[in-house]
Amino acid sequence: MALAAPSQAQQSFTLGYSTGFLQDPFQVLQADRVMAESKKAGLKTLPVANAANDAGKQITDFHNLISEGAQGILLVARDSEAIVPALNFAESKNVPVVAIDMGPAGGKAAMVVRADNIRMGADACALTGKALGGKGVVLSLMGDQATQNGRDRTSGFANCMKKDFPDIKVIEKPTKWQSEIATSIAQTVLSSTPDLGAIYMQSDAVMLPGVLNVLSSAGKLKKVGEPGHIFLVSIDGTPFAHQKIREDLLDASLSQPQDAYVKWGLHYLEGAVAGKSFGPGPTDHDSRIEIVNGNPMDLLPAPTVTKANVDDPTLWANGAKN
Repeated sequence: MALAAPSQAQQSFTLGYSTGFLQDPFQVLQADRVMAESKKAGLKTLPVANAANDAGKQITDFHNLISEGAQGILLVARDSEAIVPALNFAESKNVPVVAIDMGPAGGKAAMVVRADNIRMGADACALTGKALGGKGVVLSLMGDQATQNGRDRTSGFANCMKKDFPDIKVIEKPTKWQSEIATSIAQTVLSSTPDLGAIYMQSDAVMLPGVLNVLSSAGKLKKVGEPGHIFLVSIDGTPFAHQKIREDLLDASLSQPQDAYVKWGLHYLEGAVAGKSFGPGPTDHDSRIEIVNGNPMDLLPAPTVTKANVDDPTLWANGAKN
């Protein structure tokens, strides 16, 4: 179904924002953007509910937000499965929920707004396979497999590698979206794998600083095009990642459309609070709505950022610098 562009809220309501964690710059900026855009739209906002990486606390946060008067909740789920009871509770209280960035495995959401994370993983695979010439070893630093984003970014990359680049060995290591774990794994694998040719990071917000430090400490941080360069590709497209692309230290990043997450997440939530429902089909913002896990999901396009387009003003990270 075609959807009109967001405008000032047609009716004011009290918004709750529940996030699974605020441990990386992407999530912090996203929370700030939600609060700023909500206030700009004339909505009343409750303080951000940060579950601090605790799936059980996020359920408690939902109960607290609703008891504090939330009439609609914008959600970033810590655990796609564990969040289902919270969605069921919100439904029982007639409080609509729109999930952004990470989708739930069940329960009722008025809409889920996400990038096509399987495609992002596949795009990262294609870039890596081409860079390695179809042969070599790549370290895949996986996100938390309890989250839909983690699973999708893993399967998109892994399935593409098996199909299109069978001669590339993939070392898969879960990080639980934690910087310390990602850094430790990178150090261990780098020291034990002298022929490592590439590293795929499912979140540059979480993983890139540590990976660059590990490579630098090992004397293996070479610029793009230099002999011995280890190909680096990531997902998120943070301002830090963009700077490293400009410095020829990061080859490419798949940019999450964070500004669109917030823009359309608030748009759908406003509609849901007003009693609207949404079905599958194309949108008027270059995406499509599919039914996934029983809920409508708006799958937004995610651009690939390289040295050629890193200064594109439409990329969210460039807007974040202003």
